[in-house]
Amino acid sequence: MKRVLSLGGALARVLAWLLNRWPLLLVAAFFYLDEGPHLRVAGTYQGSRDYPRYISCTYLGSRGFVPGYMPGCPLIVWMNAREGE
Repeated sequence: MKRVLSLGGALARVLAWLLNRWPLLLVAAFFYLDEGPHLRVAGTYQGSRDYPRYISCTYLGSRGFVPGYMPGCPLIVWMNAREGE
């Protein structure tokens, strides 16, 4: 019984340590994972500037500039950096 309680205490300490450092873990996950938020930085479109119809876009994410082919080219998109989708 004492061993179970000590393991539970150790688990609680590890969880408390992780919760205190969650912003650092989020930043690490941002650079480690292939999928993540991307910001549209450039795009080619047809039509007027007031009502553009985007053909292709370039997004900036954790892996650098990525060509994306999203319908309508939203300003911020969650995409896979390796596939561009």
